[in-house]
Amino acid sequence: MLSRIGVVSWILFGSTLSLAADDQAEALRQIRQRIADNIRQLPNYLCTETVERQYLQIDPSQPGETAYTCEDFATRSTDGLKLRSSDRLRLDVTLTSAREMYSWVGEDRFDDRSLSEIVAQGTTSTGAFGLFLRDIFASDHASFEFKNQSEENGRPVLNYTFEVPLSRSHYTVSMHMFTRITGYAGAFTADAQTFDLLRMELHADRLAPELQMCRTQSSANYVRVQMNGTTVLLPSEVKVRMLESDGHESYNRTVFSGCHQFLGESKLIFEEKPAEESAANSEANKTKTKGIPVGLKMSVALDNAVDPTTAAAGDPISGWLTHAIKVSDSGLTIPKGTKLNGRIFGITRIYAPELEMQFGLKWESIDLNGTNVPLQLKERMVSAATTRFNRGRLPDVDSMTRPEQPGVTFFRFQQVTKDYRIPAGFEVEWVTERP
Repeated sequence: MLSRIGVVSWILFGSTLSLAADDQAEALRQIRQRIADNIRQLPNYLCTETVERQYLQIDPSQPGETAYTCEDFATRSTDGLKLRSSDRLRLDVTLTSAREMYSWVGEDRFDDRSLSEIVAQGTTSTGAFGLFLRDIFASDHASFEFKNQSEENGRPVLNYTFEVPLSRSHYTVSMHMFTRITGYAGAFTADAQTFDLLRMELHADRLAPELQMCRTQSSANYVRVQMNGTTVLLPSEVKVRMLESDGHESYNRTVFSGCHQFLGESKLIFEEKPAEESAANSEANKTKTKGIPVGLKMSVALDNAVDPTTAAAGDPISGWLTHAIKVSDSGLTIPKGTKLNGRIFGITRIYAPELEMQFGLKWESIDLNGTNVPLQLKERMVSAATTRFNRGRLPDVDSMTRPEQPGVTFFRFQQVTKDYRIPAGFEVEWVTERP
């Protein structure tokens, strides 16, 4: 279980137009104009982002590693670090006029939770889809300096540096219980003929001491994507590195896919956080879960194996009832094989001292008579029937819950092999509870 929670907020965009540049100032004006034009289009698009995360720590077996200081980290390689854990996230992202909004992949609804509230564990970064470049290019917050013109793949490119001071910055960095705004600096490269943004890097290394961080650095590549007769500049890959003052590091790599425009038949739902339910509804929910009684026991097996090399938190998952259920009070009968729908809330590999896997699972609904009925389950025990999978042996498995993720159960598979997959048919006994 990771104890550190880090958040980096930043913002990136693109460009859209084609004019000639006579000098450096005119070229910069054209680049900024194209980026501003592209920003105005972004609220019409949604993309899926897949985030691969690694957490590295100082290897105690390497002598002298603890002698590093913040000044050393900018050039330090990861050779002296040991991979502590890795996982993957899959989310949908869109841009409103004010900020980026996130949801688990395929939910088609967004609420006002921040990304760190949705993910809850580990290092997250925001802004790569759409807001930081608004600060840099579509405002007077940044100062720019032309560096040179060079050539890449046979095409001329323009290279600039920039700086945004603390007094004008909206770049926030959060660690543990602290959130602070910080100034930052960076560089970008643009196509000298089209003025499209190609690449951008930024870093912040004058961080508030209470954050216990030395440096954050980010880089992003951009590509032009054609959708419905329009081309939009979108990030293709974003890398974020966070260096903590104790020498540990977090590294995130984000790739974007499945980008599409909202058409007339598309519908996204933007929700506020649910209000406190009335006393009457609260009392009713103590005894029923929308037609399914609270306290009902059910045993559920996974439909498919879960492979940590491809699966991600956010992915939908399905299962089936291994035994029929009959509720005598209401006459409700749920047949064996009934489908349940859920979502992965974590698939993390912990590498030391021994390899283990943490698998977060939440069942969200059950298919009853053609109707998708919401429910919430609480884990009772891993079924003994599961041992017939995985060649007759199941790794030691225990479970835990986390208060910041209600309704989610995390299973710890201990002393697993590098190629271990949670098998199809992994069976757990659950009990229905109040949502």
